[in-house]
Amino acid sequence: MAKTTRRYYFAARNERTTHGYRINFVNIPQAEASGTTYEETVYYSYRVLAEFLAHLPKDEAALTAYTLNQMPDTEDNNVFYSLVSVTPDFDPHKMVTHFTLPQAPPAEIRRKASKLAQLVAHQSKVASL
Repeated sequence: MAKTTRRYYFAARNERTTHGYRINFVNIPQAEASGTTYEETVYYSYRVLAEFLAHLPKDEAALTAYTLNQMPDTEDNNVFYSLVSVTPDFDPHKMVTHFTLPQAPPAEIRRKASKLAQLVAHQSKVASL
């Protein structure tokens, strides 16, 4: 039997900007992080989310009020959504980002995955120049 760990899922809006990236959480408007590279911004977003969750009342209802309940649609080419999974101890070092791709024919999935990879890699390439 596979090992399982309880996780909570939070929808994150990821945006590539002219100066880097911005990540905010769909159901937590005041939780936002920005950075120059995508990796840096993800790290900051985990810290912001952990800090927010640590201050919630210690009951399940308070926590689940902020978990995933919808995934917005976007037409913006610089915006994509992901899910951030969080363990019950809210440790930012255990948080994981899951990229979302809707069910589609394989060619469409490859196209969307390629677009997502370009959005994430773009700033890293620029930063290394």
